[in-house]
Amino acid sequence: MVKILGEDDIRRSLMRISHEILEKNKGAEDLVIIGIITRGWYLAKRIARNISMIEGVELPVGALD
Repeated sequence: MVKILGEDDIRRSLMRISHEILEKNKGAEDLVIIGIITRGWYLAKRIARNISMIEGVELPVGALD
């Protein structure tokens, strides 16, 4: 099996995505992160956690089935 991204690469990519979301949204105000069940839910939670660390606010996270 070919390894495309390692653990550190994934962590960096998700952090960059989190920063891009904040840049496009101009901050975390009125921001909700929604993930598609199953794997998208876990990504949404990780991105929301990253944004919470960056901005110091708790974001609502939802799931779409």
